[in-house]
Amino acid sequence: MKTSAIRRSCRDAVETNQETNVKTCQILITVAAGIFLTMPLSAHHSTAANFNSESIISVTGTVTEYKFQNPHVQILLDVENDAGETERWMVELAAKNQFIRRGWTGDEFTPGQMIQVFGWEGYRPRSAYLTRAIMPDGTEIRPVRLVTDR
Repeated sequence: MKTSAIRRSCRDAVETNQETNVKTCQILITVAAGIFLTMPLSAHHSTAANFNSESIISVTGTVTEYKFQNPHVQILLDVENDAGETERWMVELAAKNQFIRRGWTGDEFTPGQMIQVFGWEGYRPRSAYLTRAIMPDGTEIRPVRLVTDR
């Protein structure tokens, strides 16, 4: 049923005070509003859809960019592969607001730093979900404590 037909039926029901039709219209409007309001939520992806928590990988590279942003914080790394070529890796983290609540300020990683990252291997090439990072001075950063940390 088209929206205009629903609107017309509901208006007619209210004008004639047909109790059954009014209740039907209220239900239709509630259902339509529920569908409309939940649509943006379905657009968000789960971590499991993009990363394999059963496959922990480690790469060492130079930070080229640190994106302290929503919906996900990202670290871009230049990593040298076995052939000696430089590859760009994208390492994803949780949402910026989660890190702000933990005291992060956006200056945890800086371009030029050589870091080692561990994380869930991405289903896309050269991607990972960060579980921990080893900084140039040897300190370890664990953004979120995960059950699968290894």
